[in-house]
Amino acid sequence: MAERVSPRGGHLWTSAEVAHAFRVGVSSIKRWTDEGELESVRTPGGHRRYTLPALYRFASIRSLPTELLPPIEQPDLFEEVPLPAGITLYDALRFGDADAARKLVTPHVDSLVQRASFLDRVVGDALREIGDRWERGELGVDEEHRASHIVTEAVERLRPRSRRDGPTAVLACPPDEQHDLPLRLVRLMFEWAGWRTEFLGAALPWLSARAAIDRVEPAILAFSARSAEPFQCHDFDNLVSHSAERRTTVIVGGGWARGGSGAEKGYLRFRTLRGLEKWLRGLRSDQRTMKASA
Repeated sequence: MAERVSPRGGHLWTSAEVAHAFRVGVSSIKRWTDEGELESVRTPGGHRRYTLPALYRFASIRSLPTELLPPIEQPDLFEEVPLPAGITLYDALRFGDADAARKLVTPHVDSLVQRASFLDRVVGDALREIGDRWERGELGVDEEHRASHIVTEAVERLRPRSRRDGPTAVLACPPDEQHDLPLRLVRLMFEWAGWRTEFLGAALPWLSARAAIDRVEPAILAFSARSAEPFQCHDFDNLVSHSAERRTTVIVGGGWARGGSGAEKGYLRFRTLRGLEKWLRGLRSDQRTMKASA
């Protein structure tokens, strides 16, 4: 039986020590950290280090072995006892474990790009697996609905306090699109980035979207859908034209949205939350440059 790993740096673990404990390569540890799945801290010299609670939390998400980790002690006031390593987010959703899902949905990282990557990889992958298994008949409609409601409740708990200043984004699903859970993840990204949001939910008629632009005068109108089909119509083209007249940028997103720009039609496409975060970061940079030049 292999001996447990003990960090040489006291309570902080190096990338090599974590890799040995999880039986993976150091490159995997660095990639998971860069993508926001594995929480790390930085030493004064800029080196990555990892705490034992963070390793247990990550193991619970990735279903990694923990037998080479020391037994975790009673957590302090701000640390929760981790879930068993065998429980993944899909498992929690599949079996209706709302408490486990709330813990597994929470990204234990600070930067917005890491949070976006976490939502894309961890939450997005679990939701896709739920959807795929439902389509194959391996899950019932009741189980799919339960999983969606559990994630919705968990995501709502992650929202920051609403802002009274800053730019505004209006978020909606196009007509006939009833699945608004991905849109809730988009709202989370906007709010974490300091935006105010108005959430209009599923199956919004095009005329109602136009009315919202006139009423709210948002900087961005964001749509989420499972396919490109809803946006291939004259009503959407007319909405994009009206938005341009009101100086509102239209963005659309979903797993189908490869490319990044529908410039020929005046709107933007985003396939991932990481792509959206990068674009929002560019907007902030442009705004700071314009203020400095004024």
